[in-house]
Amino acid sequence: MKTAILLVTGNSLSLAETLHQEMNDSEIFTLEHFPGCTYISSLSDFIEENFDEYDAFIFICAMGICVRTIAPHVKDKHTDPAVICVDSMGRNAISVLSGHIGQANKITQDVAHILGANPVISTLSDNSGLWALDTLGQEFGWEVLVGMSHAYYKNIELLDDDEEEESDEGEDYNEEEEYGEDEEEEYDEDEEEEYDEDEEEEYDEDEEEIEDDNSIILQMRDGTNYNERTKEFNVIINLFVNKYRTALLLEIRDEGTDYLERTRPQHVDVYYHRSDMDLSQYKLLIIVSPFMFFDPAIAHIQFIPKILHVGLGLALDPPEFEELFVNLVVGAPGKNICGQAIKEVATIDVKRNVEVIKKLQKLVDVRFYTAEELSQVEVPNPSTTVQKYMGTPRVSEPPAILSSHHGVLYAEKFKGLSNKSTFAIAIENGYLRQGHIEIVGAGPGDPDLISVRGRQMLEKADLILYAGSLVPRELTFCAKPGATVRSSASMDLEEQFALMKKFYDEGKFIVRLHTGDPCIYGAIQEQMNYFDQHHMSYHITPGISSFQAAAAALKSQFTIPEKVQSIILTRGEGRTPMPEREQLHLLARSQSTMCIFLSVGIAEQVQEELLQEYPETTPVAVCYHLTWKDERIYRGELKDLAKIVKENNLTLTTMIVVGEAIDNREGLSRLYAHEFKHLFRK
Repeated sequence: MKTAILLVTGNSLSLAETLHQEMNDSEIFTLEHFPGCTYISSLSDFIEENFDEYDAFIFICAMGICVRTIAPHVKDKHTDPAVICVDSMGRNAISVLSGHIGQANKITQDVAHILGANPVISTLSDNSGLWALDTLGQEFGWEVLVGMSHAYYKNIELLDDDEEEESDEGEDYNEEEEYGEDEEEEYDEDEEEEYDEDEEEEYDEDEEEIEDDNSIILQMRDGTNYNERTKEFNVIINLFVNKYRTALLLEIRDEGTDYLERTRPQHVDVYYHRSDMDLSQYKLLIIVSPFMFFDPAIAHIQFIPKILHVGLGLALDPPEFEELFVNLVVGAPGKNICGQAIKEVATIDVKRNVEVIKKLQKLVDVRFYTAEELSQVEVPNPSTTVQKYMGTPRVSEPPAILSSHHGVLYAEKFKGLSNKSTFAIAIENGYLRQGHIEIVGAGPGDPDLISVRGRQMLEKADLILYAGSLVPRELTFCAKPGATVRSSASMDLEEQFALMKKFYDEGKFIVRLHTGDPCIYGAIQEQMNYFDQHHMSYHITPGISSFQAAAAALKSQFTIPEKVQSIILTRGEGRTPMPEREQLHLLARSQSTMCIFLSVGIAEQVQEELLQEYPETTPVAVCYHLTWKDERIYRGELKDLAKIVKENNLTLTTMIVVGEAIDNREGLSRLYAHEFKHLFRK
């Protein structure tokens, strides 16, 4: 973020320098000559010339000076830069302009943190702990549609506005009139031929260009002008912050919807299906969905996630660009998709040089697949003719499926307006409110050491399947009422799959809880293979590994400058053979810090191999149940490793650490040496 720090007097130079040091892409402007600062002769002239050139302005001066300087240039909250004012003593940081959209409120918090100042933010939503609806879309990558004009006028009395107007801008879109399928000449993919560049009809570049996809979409949907839309947005924000009863419809699931569910205010009721809502009970509707909600009859705001992937087939004589764009925005008949929800268009690579595709690439990401790639995708109603000429049984459905990472095929092949194109629409894998599996790292054992995200996943899970022999049951105590909690200790892999598949097919949220970090000796590869085969939605939430817990418990830095700079995570050769190149005695040649998992049962063998390279006096630590309530740590020398294990009856959940880094306090880093220079220390 390009930031101008404006200093009125030299008395506050240290404040400006502190901010500059901590804020990337910032520059100090002063009315006096100071080293490292840019001199300006007039504050007013500088703002007049640069008000639109910077993302943020931080004034260090009296509030009055700040306000009078920016006043002639303030236009609109959607375009104004962020303005923050810091008093000359650095006691208060005040958000002055563009608190949400310009991120002045966030910058104010950052500035206050840097200076140890008091953040002053006047925005009602921030002070009341409510969502900032005007920046919510930006935060989670959602596009935004505000309520239609009739909804605005229906609720305008709440703002004591006497204006009364009528509008027909919210009328339903008549799909039958738009498509008139009976009158169209059928486009037949089966007649698709190889693209011939010599025969391609040239697109007339002199024709009027489409401006931008978002503005076109807005015009097509309701025709509301910018000022009217701003008024509507203000009504919606007022309804929300004044805590009028609000319905929240979540038709997809992503990071943003998880946040909304987790932080839902008391005046907001959550729904997952449109049919469950009685909108007569509400003043405001908030929607998160890629699908249009026509005429909800109350004020509403829709957040549109970009999760739709469109597969595209083109005839030898392709449609004009405007027609193609209209088809994309309107979508499949009866499916009511939002054009803003399109994340990517995908097609066969032989269409890469078609002019209409080149035009499309200026507005949306276009991905190309080879016929061989497309032919590997199973599709409904494959065509032998298309297979013969194109090398794939379909040219629209397969790219949609591949582009969406094998998501749900929401709309099978449908024809464009002039029958010169075909389309298919898939929803990106993992976003529909369907089954989902979250593989969560529990950390080393202490319930407090699970990540914040990991705990959030546990709190929302319908099924928690935890590794009972390795994960303390206390970690599952945060499960929501009614959740199923099962230990997998006595279950084979097939039983685990069957249980997870049952909940998944019911559209439930599943947490597979593993010890430590699941990607380190977590045995999740076979599980992910099963999920991949069944095209199941899953994600991994990492956790703190036991080797990190070992370093903390031993109060040891496992890397020592100029002595030990590598950490080896490995295991001894027990029932599972080790690759020849990873035998312990070979790894030991590096003299690195070695953390040995799953090997306490073969301690004698481990000791014997390590002694081939490590001195017998090398420090060792045998760590049992790290971070658990019964944690035990035994220190010694490598020559006594097997003896330590045997005398203390150590069997499972024990890590062996070997290396000179244990308890080392020598070999200091050069980071803090006076002569060492880096980005922040010149």
